[in-house]
Amino acid sequence: MFRHPVLPASFFARNRSRLVEALPPGVAAIVLANEPLAGEADTTLPFQQNSNYYYLTGLETPGGLLWLFPEAPLEEAREVLFIQVPSPEKRLWEGWSYNLEEAEQRSGVRSVRPLSEWPTFFRRWVNRVQGFALDINEHERQTAAFHPSPAHRLARRLQQEFPAHALHRLAPILTRLRQVKSPEEIALLRQAIELTISAYQAVLPMVRDGIPEYEIEAELIRTYLRGRGTAAFPPIVAGGERACVLHYTFNSQPLRKGQLVLIDTGARLGFHNADLTRTLPVESITPQMEKYLHWVAEVQTYAQKILRPGLSLDEWHNQTATYIQEGLKALELLPSNAEKDAYKRFFPHGLGHFLGIDVHDVGSRYDPLPVGAVVTCEPGLYVPSLGTGHPHRKRPSCDRTWLRKPQCCSA
Repeated sequence: MFRHPVLPASFFARNRSRLVEALPPGVAAIVLANEPLAGEADTTLPFQQNSNYYYLTGLETPGGLLWLFPEAPLEEAREVLFIQVPSPEKRLWEGWSYNLEEAEQRSGVRSVRPLSEWPTFFRRWVNRVQGFALDINEHERQTAAFHPSPAHRLARRLQQEFPAHALHRLAPILTRLRQVKSPEEIALLRQAIELTISAYQAVLPMVRDGIPEYEIEAELIRTYLRGRGTAAFPPIVAGGERACVLHYTFNSQPLRKGQLVLIDTGARLGFHNADLTRTLPVESITPQMEKYLHWVAEVQTYAQKILRPGLSLDEWHNQTATYIQEGLKALELLPSNAEKDAYKRFFPHGLGHFLGIDVHDVGSRYDPLPVGAVVTCEPGLYVPSLGTGHPHRKRPSCDRTWLRKPQCCSA
């Protein structure tokens, strides 16, 4: 039914088995699908599935619930998937959605029931459970903008109605499991990267004086769609000083000869993402710009060389930052007696992040990298452009060079 590649049911069954082995005694895990978010009038925003629910079930539709209780006395109560069974009206307006048999085939869960049966099922088994493990989004960048998820609402209900039952965190367990990519995931990530490379090859002839940034964006998305994928995130196509805006997405201005254009994009294929950035010359550029481009490539090579299992992202960043600091002195962008961390004036962001089901995938930057983790490698350089800024800007304009390539930690 889906145009993108799909992982086998055995992948999701293996993930559930690994999660069950890590649960505390007497604890049942409850993982909920995301729900559609209301837009304006009678619309809804584009749906995005809970990544952990997908990781455990393979289902991409809203409104489901996975129950895992390995100590249940009956086998059919140890692993149960509850889904919204599509009504004739829903199929008329929205088309296909999983029925019970199709959800069983996709997920590998043998017991699949209508979501309407969940309250009765829960009441039957709650007295056998010592506590509940819930999937709460604990990503460090989510804490500043709290939005109550289905799991938050369930946690509040459980605390009110069953205060003697302990609540446990699933996030640390699932984060540890998801960090190590399976061979199937590595294969999908490679396909997503290859599709992204194809998109770059398609836009290379377009990078010329006068072309609007959105024309390049359109070609990127066209390539992804023709390759059975989508864009992993809104593409960034930033010419000249606009490359200083880390998440620039207006993509509205024409490119000019002599500028550098930063393209930050990635394909999403089979629920797995690529994230690849390149800085390209618009026709001819100055020798100084060329020098900076080559230097960033050298930094990337160095960073890839020192990456290894057991090193944390934070340690990797700091070791590479020392190399960058010395390189900036050699480029005469920093004085020889520059204070520690002066490099941050020219490289203000992190060296890389985890990559997988999410573009910024789960994982702690302070923990040792396991074999099988996948991270991006994205050193950068921000320098004042040579008189090419707009006079109304209050800050100096910049040209940014940024090269990125996902890396897999292997033994």
